[in-house]
Amino acid sequence: MTVLQAHKFYFPRGGAETYLFALSEYLASRGSTVVPFAMQHPGNRQTPYSHYFPRFVPTEKVKMSPAGLRTVGRMFYSFESKRQMERLLRDVPIDVAHIHNLYTQLSPSILTPLRKRKIPTVMTVHDYHLVTPHYALPLAGQAVDVSRVGALRAAQTKFHKDSMAASFLQAASYRFTRRWRFYDRAISLFIAPSEFMAAKLRASGYDKDRIRVIHYGIDTRTIEPRFGHDGYFLFVGRLSEEKGVDTVLELAHRLPDLKFKIVGTGPDEALLHSVGDRLPNVEFMGYQQGQRLRDLYLGARAVLVPSRWEEPSGLVLLEAQACGKPVIASHAGGIPEAMEDRRSGFLVPPLDIHAWTEAVLRLAYDDRSREKMGRDARTLMEDRFSLRAHYEAVEHVYAEAIRLGGSA
Repeated sequence: MTVLQAHKFYFPRGGAETYLFALSEYLASRGSTVVPFAMQHPGNRQTPYSHYFPRFVPTEKVKMSPAGLRTVGRMFYSFESKRQMERLLRDVPIDVAHIHNLYTQLSPSILTPLRKRKIPTVMTVHDYHLVTPHYALPLAGQAVDVSRVGALRAAQTKFHKDSMAASFLQAASYRFTRRWRFYDRAISLFIAPSEFMAAKLRASGYDKDRIRVIHYGIDTRTIEPRFGHDGYFLFVGRLSEEKGVDTVLELAHRLPDLKFKIVGTGPDEALLHSVGDRLPNVEFMGYQQGQRLRDLYLGARAVLVPSRWEEPSGLVLLEAQACGKPVIASHAGGIPEAMEDRRSGFLVPPLDIHAWTEAVLRLAYDDRSREKMGRDARTLMEDRFSLRAHYEAVEHVYAEAIRLGGSA
C-alpha cells in the first residue's frame, strides 16, 4: 500500500510532527510505501519526494512584499500547492492519503486534486482549526468565541499573534475554507484524538458518521520506568500563553525549596526568561528530543501540564506516565481522557493556583503516594494506550476509507 502523508512541516517541530514521523516509520515497517508532502524548508528531512514540495513561505513577521503576499495567498488557496500535488499524483499512484495540518503553509487547495482523483482521504485533527480560527480553543468564558463573529470583530481581539492584521487574515481564511467546504467534501473520514475533539467537530457541523475517535498511544516496551524519584517538577511543551508556563513560574516562586525544569521553545520564551531567570529554582532546558528528553522525564518527580486551553489530547501526558511519572494537569479538553484523576495524578482547575500548589506539595512530600501514582500511571499506559493498538486502529480507518472509495 502506498500512503501519502501530507503535513505543512517535514522536520521535528512539535507534537504533530513527532506523530507524523513515528506513524510513517511504523507504516514503512509494515511494508507500506510512505510518500510525504510538505512545504520546502531548510530543516526538512531528506526525501526523494522533496522536488514535489511547494516553496517555503515565511509566517513570522510577514511584511508587504511579494513573499508576504504569497504567504497571505497560502492562507486561503495556494495554486502552487495544488499544482505540486497534481504533479505528485500523476507520477506516484496513491492508495490512501492521510492529511495532518495544512493551514497557512500549504492551504486546503491540495485536497482538490485528491478529491478529483477519488483518492480515499483521512485526516487526523491535531488542533481546532477546523472549528475555529484559533489553533487553540480558549477555556470557556476566557475569550471571545472568534468562530461566531465576523472577521473584523475577530481582528479586534488580536487573538492571533497579538496582531489585528494577522487575526483578520486568520479569521477571513477560516471563513473562506468553511464557506467552500474543502474539508467536508474531500475528507472521507476524520480521526479525532479524543471524545472531546469529536464532540467539537460534531457541534461545528461535521458529519458525525465520518468521525472516528482514536486516542494516541505510547510504546511502553521501549521505556524502562523510574518510580518515586526524588527529582524536579518538569514542564514539556511550547513556550506560549495557552500552555500556562507562567503557572510553573508562579509555583516556583511560591515553593522555593522545590526545583522546576522547563523544556521547550516558543514565542513567549524571552518574556518567560525575564521572570524565570530571577528564580534560582527554575532551569530552562530549551528544545529537547530523543533520549535526552526521555532522561528528563525519568529524572522528574512529576510532570506538570498547566494548559490554559482545551487541549485536544496530550502526548506529553502519555510519555510522562509511561516513564512512571504522575502528572498534575489542567482539567480541560481531552486531558481527562489521557489520565485518571487521583490514580495516575491530579486534575486541577487550570486557573486555580492554590489547587496547583496543593497538588505539587502532595507529590513533593508524600513519597508513598508519588510512587504508587507513578506505578498506576504506567499500568494505565500499558492497559489502555498501546501504540500498536493505536496504529492498528489507524490502518483500520485506512481500510474503511478505501472501502468508501474516496467519496465524502
